[in-house]
Amino acid sequence: MRRIYESRALEYDDEDPYAPKRTSDDERSRKPIDWASASHAFVPMRLRPRAVGVSVETNRQRYESDEPVRFRVSFRNRVPFPIALRTDSPVRWTWSIDGVDEASRVTNHPDDDSLFRFSRSETKTFERSWSQRFQESARRWEPASPGEYSLAVRVNVPDADDKGLTDETTFTIE
Repeated sequence: MRRIYESRALEYDDEDPYAPKRTSDDERSRKPIDWASASHAFVPMRLRPRAVGVSVETNRQRYESDEPVRFRVSFRNRVPFPIALRTDSPVRWTWSIDGVDEASRVTNHPDDDSLFRFSRSETKTFERSWSQRFQESARRWEPASPGEYSLAVRVNVPDADDKGLTDETTFTIE
């Protein structure tokens, strides 16, 4: 009589005796698809920017002097699969007041590129505020004068305007 530890019975303890045996090829075929890599490989570079929508809005249209201007920026993947955009720097998006990036005349963005990744139908929302001051140097800030200002947001890619990766709104400082 064979002992149980000498037989192969222990190897099949948790398996269904009527199920077919799995092979290593079956295990590989059951792994989920990495859609981020697949979409990056199959979606042409020129079509990727069309998949992402950009919007910016302030919480009000009029602000008193020295009152922070609060705004919300949203980036939305409009397609049902992941998308990645190659950006010019690790800073994936930027905002500007009347064409002055982040209200600063001091440049401080590195030159390395990066990816701005979106999962399928994802919306990324960011909230920021502007103190109504423009940075003129490392230690000098100038207050904004009363008037109408334009707040623009763009994904940090070449030709963002032509690719539809920008949005703009206006507000007034009284």
